[in-house]
Amino acid sequence: MIDSIETQKAWFLFSFSLGCWTLLTLLLSRRSERRSRLTMAAFVALLMLPPLNAYLSLARSGVPLPWLEALRYQLTWAWGPLMLISVRQALLLAPASALPTALHFLPLGLSIAAAAGGASWLGAPALVWVLLVQVLSYCGYCLWLLRRHKSKLQHLLQDHRNTSYYWLLYLALGLFAATCFDLAIYALIGLDMLPPQALLQGSAMVLALYVNLIALFAVYQPETFIRQSEDKQTVALATATEAQPALRAVELSPTAAHELSERLQQVVSLHKPHQDEAMSLAKLAALLDISSHQLSELLNLHLGSSFYDYLNELRYQEALQMLDSQDSPTLTVADIAYRAGFNNRNSFYKVFKDKTGATPAEYRKTRRRQA
Repeated sequence: MIDSIETQKAWFLFSFSLGCWTLLTLLLSRRSERRSRLTMAAFVALLMLPPLNAYLSLARSGVPLPWLEALRYQLTWAWGPLMLISVRQALLLAPASALPTALHFLPLGLSIAAAAGGASWLGAPALVWVLLVQVLSYCGYCLWLLRRHKSKLQHLLQDHRNTSYYWLLYLALGLFAATCFDLAIYALIGLDMLPPQALLQGSAMVLALYVNLIALFAVYQPETFIRQSEDKQTVALATATEAQPALRAVELSPTAAHELSERLQQVVSLHKPHQDEAMSLAKLAALLDISSHQLSELLNLHLGSSFYDYLNELRYQEALQMLDSQDSPTLTVADIAYRAGFNNRNSFYKVFKDKTGATPAEYRKTRRRQA
């Protein structure tokens, strides 16, 4: 019996220690985007509470710390907001401002405040239903976002598996699993069928181990799981370039071409077509409210570029800004390739080296030495 308890304590201590190491890695590492690391750090920190509570309970002869025991049952309120943040970051959607983000976590704060006052929402069926509605709302909204940005999702899953954004999707999956598990436990509690404590603790450890591994993969981005896909973007865009309508006659005067060029710059700033993996000549022309023939003439005759080369130039310029920026020194080359709109890292390397004569990593090192 004593050996069994000591073994359990060792496992719980291992889980908590791994969480501490992962948390420190996320907070101190200079690899991958800061926002994604902080999102993962928040999830890791929350998942450190169950093994810590279990270890202290065993160390105190089965008597848990009241405040830690109460806090453990409030974590479900955080899974939905964290899942939404993970999905939005993976899809490169604009981050919410401070106030909306705080409102997302307001139920968690209220539940913690109630627990500190000795109240338990588990004893109030109405609040359990509120939690269920909250969870279903976040799950539904995340699924809607993934469906709405289906092409971006497929692009990330197929061509950018070596980015931190790819692992954010697995983090969201872990949050969904945690949510479903917690709801199942609360349903059993409502039916007076409390599951064995060993099952609860074991499940919490498995989830914590999963999240820790995902977080470490996001930081170190191992190549083991990466199978670089064929550069479909190059093929597709080259085909689109070949399919451009033949220039029959010049339709745009120099003045009209100048005006269209300025409108094109506005469209680029507003819609960022180079980040749209489904962008085509016809689609960009529709954004400008002109025909494909007119856009082709503008690019080929007046700007001296093809559609394919124009998009790659936009991607190259954006990648160059991120490599030079002091605000994104932690972004890996793979992350920059995804954010700039390149199909994969190989495509990014090829375009970058053709233009600069150096790889992105070499260019970054040179800039840092010069600084």
